[in-house]
Amino acid sequence: MKQVFLFKLHGENKADKLEEIRAQIKGQIADGVVVFGGETEFIGVFSEPPEPRPLLPVIAPDVLSAVPEAEGLEISLMRRRIERVSLAEMKAAIAAGRGREIIRPRDEFEIKLDTGETVTAVCGGYIGDRRARFIFKDAHKRGVMNDEATNEGGYFKSKGRKHVLENIYPHLPPELRAVIEPRPLVEIIGGEKVEYSDPLWLPSATDVFGPREWWPEEPDSVQLEIFKTERGRVKELDGETVIWWLRSPRAGYSSSFVSVDADGTVNGNGAYNSLAFAPGFDL
Repeated sequence: MKQVFLFKLHGENKADKLEEIRAQIKGQIADGVVVFGGETEFIGVFSEPPEPRPLLPVIAPDVLSAVPEAEGLEISLMRRRIERVSLAEMKAAIAAGRGREIIRPRDEFEIKLDTGETVTAVCGGYIGDRRARFIFKDAHKRGVMNDEATNEGGYFKSKGRKHVLENIYPHLPPELRAVIEPRPLVEIIGGEKVEYSDPLWLPSATDVFGPREWWPEEPDSVQLEIFKTERGRVKELDGETVIWWLRSPRAGYSSSFVSVDADGTVNGNGAYNSLAFAPGFDL
């Protein structure tokens, strides 16, 4: 059936301007991206002949009931259009293996922290069919990985991990914390395998760049779709591009962790340097 997009025009518009706006919107719809100005308001879309067209797929009640804590919080997904969706609905769809019907890689939503700050989470990709991985779109705060130039103890015992868990994670909305899936993490520290899980974490070097000789093998990680270009790895803080931390110790160096330079390329920095943080979480 033919889709009909309904818009409301604000103000007085002459006939020649209406035709111009109509042509502009028609071209944008064909491209898959619609940009609204102050004169235009999107009302809805329906099929012809008219029939209901839900923005979200139907989610079985028994699946939705598995995450009741998050039912009250709605978020706006930013992609080709804005949709209102609750975290419970998103979580239930992901848990049912149908997450891509609601949120896809590079889709974003805003998170209001209890500090009054707002951060944006971007979907980095899926791990299997039932786990979606999100990363802060831009950096949030600065800090060191350790007070001294050492990566001894790995990320597991680092001051950077403590900062993420104690100074960032508690400020996330309780509805979001209720549906986060702790991420299993694996490190070889002092020749021994250490396994643990965190609800909020710094991305690994493999998450961002894929496997390389710069860091040890990371079996808990796979390169995310959003990081496959240098531009996708660039982050800002206070309007400026910044160097940001990854949780991977740099192989062959006892003083450094891997970092992402302001241009999206790989580098290493002494653990005592104050760089930006851009943590992630799983749903």
